[in-house]
Amino acid sequence: MSAESLLGTCRLILVVFPLIPVFGVLVILAAQYGFRRDISLGALRCTIVVQTALAAAIVYCYRGDALIVPVAMWEYSIVFQWDAYRPYFMAAYITPVVFALFAARRLDGTTIRVIFLFYLAGCSGIIVTGDLFNFYVFYEVMIMAAYVLITVNRAYYAGIKYMVIGAVSSALLLAGIILLYASGAYLRFSFVDEIGAYSIDNIKFLALLFSMAFFVKGAFFPVSGWTATCHAATNSVVSGVLSSFTIFTGIFGMYYLVILPAVNAGYTPILEFIRILSVITVLVPSVFLFFEPDLKRCIAGSTVFTVGFVGILLSYQLFAPAFTYMAIHAVYKSTMFHLYDDLLVSGLVVRARRRSIAALFLTVLFTAGFFPSLVYFLKYAFLEINPYYRILVYVSMFFVFGSFFKFKYIVTERKISWSPAVLFFVMLSAYYVVFPFYRSISSTGLTIDLAILTLGIVAARPLYLRLRRFSSFDTKFVYVNLNFELFYIVVLLVVEIVLLRAYLA
Repeated sequence: MSAESLLGTCRLILVVFPLIPVFGVLVILAAQYGFRRDISLGALRCTIVVQTALAAAIVYCYRGDALIVPVAMWEYSIVFQWDAYRPYFMAAYITPVVFALFAARRLDGTTIRVIFLFYLAGCSGIIVTGDLFNFYVFYEVMIMAAYVLITVNRAYYAGIKYMVIGAVSSALLLAGIILLYASGAYLRFSFVDEIGAYSIDNIKFLALLFSMAFFVKGAFFPVSGWTATCHAATNSVVSGVLSSFTIFTGIFGMYYLVILPAVNAGYTPILEFIRILSVITVLVPSVFLFFEPDLKRCIAGSTVFTVGFVGILLSYQLFAPAFTYMAIHAVYKSTMFHLYDDLLVSGLVVRARRRSIAALFLTVLFTAGFFPSLVYFLKYAFLEINPYYRILVYVSMFFVFGSFFKFKYIVTERKISWSPAVLFFVMLSAYYVVFPFYRSISSTGLTIDLAILTLGIVAARPLYLRLRRFSSFDTKFVYVNLNFELFYIVVLLVVEIVLLRAYLA
């Protein structure tokens, strides 16, 4: 196929890709009301297969620089876009969606499947958007559908919390869009290349508003308490997409709407603030995680640990390692949620087949970043920049690893699903080939990792039992209720303004 044909295929796929789930909804509704037949399960699976095929096709067809595709030939047309870093976000999206293909029956009922398809439309639209109007619309579709999906198990408080937190993020994002438009810029992502022509004061306030929107959506500390509550409230299919991709739309926005404009305008203090906040996001939530007595909340809450690492890498403009981390995270996090359905959890005791426990152990290795996980190599992208990062990493690794090994695992005989473990190995093998970040292994680093791993296995449970009075430490003393979490958003905003006051003056 010629280069021109490949380019034409890319353009078509970009426009069609987010419409596939919407078409699936129309087919379901037509069959439901026209023929009195429920084909929602088959339509959902077909949608996932088609989107996966299109994702592979666009990654294959893409060549060269950023591809900009306006849907009409007039100045204010909405735009779709593809560039060198979009495949990472596509991988983070497609991974949990492929897991959903094998667990679609857990989305019980036509209504839930229709809403899930709208949710996929919002998620997939964000990946290919090229202007802020499109981004905001898809962002809202994704969040509104997620409100409902979180409550499928009647977890209404979690749904309300997600709705309120999402509304705050959307309000901050909309304020930034209005300010950008008032600055004389149009809403295409290409404003990044022209940012130097705008008022420096507007650039600073844009960075403030957009970064706050994505700190909230990305669950940076102290606005991270909602993650465990909301992501653990629903079933494994939805939880997998929420933790593997949806939360990282905050990272998507951070990269395109905060970091790139800041770098082009020479406004580096915002990068330093992101770095400081990311370091805290790695450490503090990992301590909270250790005192969390609910296994599913541990799985959900450990996502914040990854967000912190990705934020640190972004602050040093190490974009490829940051986005690779995100893509690999989607594999092990989706696996963990789907494995959870095969476990019998009673308090701190977990019963499962041997193969399920073994697969869970491997995913925990990836979560904490031990060798031989690809995360082990990725973290060295910033460990060598500052020696104090090693202390941060080793302490947080112990708490994250220990948060899973404070549970007692008992081998039992019961029927389980093979698909999560098989998908884990297949996808992970593929990603090891696609995202190679290998480096020589330091014997010292390997020894320290092994020591932390051993300490976690041996000491985590006794330490937790000794300190059990701090069980649910974060929900008892920090995130007592939704009012506290909203208050922390204000605190974060004030802190950011204070720390950047010299540059905002």
